[in-house]
Amino acid sequence: MSFSFDHSRDPTVHYDPLADRNIFLAPRRADRPNTLLNCRQADCPFCIENSRLTPDPVQQWPTIDSQDWKSRIIPNAYPVVELKPSTQGNDNADTNLSKIKSVHAAGVHEVVIESPYHIESVLEVPFDDWVNVWKLCQQRMKQLATNSEIVWATLFKNGGIQAGASLAHVHSQLIAIDRTPPTILTKCQQIIRQPNLFENILSEAESENRIVHTYKSFVAIVPSAPRQPFEVWLIRNEPSCFFHTEPHNQMEEVAHFTQQFIEALNQLIPSASYNWWLHQFPFVPSLLLDKAAAHWHWHLEVLPRIAPIAGFELGTGYHISTIPPDEAAGLLRETGFWKDPEQSRQGS
Repeated sequence: MSFSFDHSRDPTVHYDPLADRNIFLAPRRADRPNTLLNCRQADCPFCIENSRLTPDPVQQWPTIDSQDWKSRIIPNAYPVVELKPSTQGNDNADTNLSKIKSVHAAGVHEVVIESPYHIESVLEVPFDDWVNVWKLCQQRMKQLATNSEIVWATLFKNGGIQAGASLAHVHSQLIAIDRTPPTILTKCQQIIRQPNLFENILSEAESENRIVHTYKSFVAIVPSAPRQPFEVWLIRNEPSCFFHTEPHNQMEEVAHFTQQFIEALNQLIPSASYNWWLHQFPFVPSLLLDKAAAHWHWHLEVLPRIAPIAGFELGTGYHISTIPPDEAAGLLRETGFWKDPEQSRQGS
């Protein structure tokens, strides 16, 4: 880098009145290490032997004080958002907050370290440990949902260099913010207009042969308008607002899906990058959105990063994909990696 600027400034949210959108300005993230391609175990801050290099965990499996931990959640050293100690109360459920020209980016940004060992793929995490990663995230999300300064939260993973990963050690991230994102607002508004929208999405996926696999509590589908080839959504098959309120045993299904999807994608496109993210309902009640709550199905969206997002997509907001959704679903099914948890246990 042939220039310098003040990396120490607090994260802020800036409003663009012409496009009616916000961006998060996080100068400290410029200092992030980028060792994805040449990260050595001896230098990796996420390896168990280097735990001293990271902040103390806020949540850890099996216990918060365990020296032999299997997974842990730590504060992100390069946060997009952070809570100020002096913050009192929360006015941030008010949608007018998004129209302020510049405001402190309030929230919590954490890293989920998914293994104590220097591995790079979720497929290398033993299945029982992978289930416990999801349970650990549930526990943390439950804590954050009670914080009066938090309105909404997500889990997301950047898998591979095209997906934005900067460290090779297997991990994901958790961000909890003081506002409801536009994507979630739009989905809520669509549900208010069409209360049976999720049911229709699932029934149409079945009639159009876009179901990849059906689990006991979830359905994995290729959406009708995929943004990339092999995009898949894991949708709760009954109305449910929140990831963290689900029974722990459902995390076994989520764990199976995420590992099975990566296996299938790797067979179709070896070493493909991907992102996934959690879409759940806002924590803070709102008169505007409450009508959608009874009809919301929380879901996990998985987006392979196969084709670049280029000028047309950036300039118009439209995406371009190349494989028809029914054919993509068929190709994913044909990989043969899709099994129910009971079948996987019998075959092991």
